[in-house]
Amino acid sequence: MSRRILLSFLGRSEYKPCFYTYQGKQSTYTRFVQTAIYEFMKNDGEMDVVIFVTKEAKEENWHDKVKRKGEKLEGLETAFHRIAPEANVKLVEIESSQDEAANWQLFDAILQEIEEGDQIYFDITHSFRSIPFVALIVLNYARLVKKASIGKIMYGLFEQLGNLWEVDNIPPEKRLAPIVDVTNMAKLLDWTNGVDQFIRTGDASMIKQLTNTEVGKVFRDRSSKPEERRQMAELRGLADQLDLVGKSLQTSRSLQIAEEVKKLRQQLHKVRELETDAIKPLIPLLDEIEKKYEAFTDDELDNYFVMAKWCEENRLIQPGLTLLQENCVTAICRVFHIDKTDKNKRSDIHSAIRILLERIPKEKWRVRDINFVEEMIDKLQPYREWLKPFNAITEYRNDINHAGTSANAREAKVFYNQLSKSLKELKLLFEKMSEISKEKTV
Repeated sequence: MSRRILLSFLGRSEYKPCFYTYQGKQSTYTRFVQTAIYEFMKNDGEMDVVIFVTKEAKEENWHDKVKRKGEKLEGLETAFHRIAPEANVKLVEIESSQDEAANWQLFDAILQEIEEGDQIYFDITHSFRSIPFVALIVLNYARLVKKASIGKIMYGLFEQLGNLWEVDNIPPEKRLAPIVDVTNMAKLLDWTNGVDQFIRTGDASMIKQLTNTEVGKVFRDRSSKPEERRQMAELRGLADQLDLVGKSLQTSRSLQIAEEVKKLRQQLHKVRELETDAIKPLIPLLDEIEKKYEAFTDDELDNYFVMAKWCEENRLIQPGLTLLQENCVTAICRVFHIDKTDKNKRSDIHSAIRILLERIPKEKWRVRDINFVEEMIDKLQPYREWLKPFNAITEYRNDINHAGTSANAREAKVFYNQLSKSLKELKLLFEKMSEISKEKTV
């Protein structure tokens, strides 16, 4: 069973006692934010505590200390015994230096305390210098390699009370310092990673997962308002549509892709109109998503080329080869008013192109409708030069679709280069088909 674990750092400062507050609750009077966070979080289940401390901080704040005037200062060890004697607290000593070697040692020390599947609560109140940066890297790393999760990232806002000398003049009952939940700032990293994955690969699965998690929290919260639920539903609609566009491209749904991209843009516009703090940090990321599909236009024939180009840019080699070849045929169907969903007609167009390019004698034709093929060869004759790259893309597509089982199967490294080469060569064909189509509609 996974643990809940509080990770915190102890500094050298002479912390002043106060009451910490969180979500309308008040902690026991304490010098240490760690005991307060434990008090607030323990009701959700058992929680282990790991305190990272330098040798100097241990001497100053872990053990009880007597000041020059004889005043006794309670150390964190005693504070836990007083406030939460049941707490399982572990002390881990770290180096006080902050050079690169020490940062790597800190990385290892934190990671070593995290077990498989842990839910991590991280207190950054007394983290100093590079420690918050290193710790955040560790948390992300642990989520990947140890399947850990972030429960909360918290900060005790003691400085709200003023300078130390000012705090001394505040009566204990008025020393109220809030604990701030900054977990959402870390979630922005997740969104950034998700969008980065999408931008590099076109895979929106991480964005969809993150969205479903956030939407689920809102809909499970009985106190959430109808407007908040509506807004989160719109965000989920965006993630679903983004995922659908990606899957449409990955599976070469050539006749649906452009329409799904159009729906995605409409949903992006809806999300931008939402007035909620949860969406604001995502606006720049939404811009990046929109840029991903900016090449798609209202021109159907242009889009047939764009979707194949999109696959090349996202290293989707097999879908790219398939879309490029089939969209050549679809563009021809569009220009010559042939049903682009007619399987037999499409097959014969493939044959007509091959016959035209290779000048195959009629007695060797293997076609379904010889009259139709003759007619198509005649219509395509003026575009023979632009169609020349078609045979190569057919060969590479067949090779990859047959999983390299032929005797002369190509090496894997050549397919991407061929896709790029064929895109450059066939671009002229799509441009010509688009021109003809526009001329016919005038």
